[in-house]
Amino acid sequence: MKLRPGEKAILPTWFKAGIVFALLTTLYVSWAHRLDNREAVTQTQASHHGAIVRQTELRFIDVAEGTVSIVNAATDQEIMRLHTGEDGFMRSVMRGMARERKARGLGPEVPFQLTLWEDGLVSLIDPATSRRVELSAFGVDNVAAFTRLLPADGVASAPAS
Repeated sequence: MKLRPGEKAILPTWFKAGIVFALLTTLYVSWAHRLDNREAVTQTQASHHGAIVRQTELRFIDVAEGTVSIVNAATDQEIMRLHTGEDGFMRSVMRGMARERKARGLGPEVPFQLTLWEDGLVSLIDPATSRRVELSAFGVDNVAAFTRLLPADGVASAPAS
């Protein structure tokens, strides 16, 4: 839009450019902080619970009629399927974590980490949101539901660097 002689712009061009620059800088800093935070969360978790005894990376995939496929992210092989009405605790934990990702506009690209720590506790960690569920707090039966997904020995699929 052209200004008539004697009219001044409501916001000068230099001011508009400054707003755009400030917005882009804020977005970049936020993105960089998020990447740094993911690494810090993993390091902090290890210090609280000791070393990792067993760990695997998992993807939870919705398939037909409410069934959830649990896939080993490293091998892309299905570990098990949860049918409607089965393993209610596992389904609710997985759905809660998936719902948080969706609320933040994140997709399923980053796998979840299921970890058995040196101190015996079991955690399900979402590196994408930094959310962590201490499964051990929900009782032996609920922990057993998840630990059957862990590899028999050692770290099956350590987080990719």
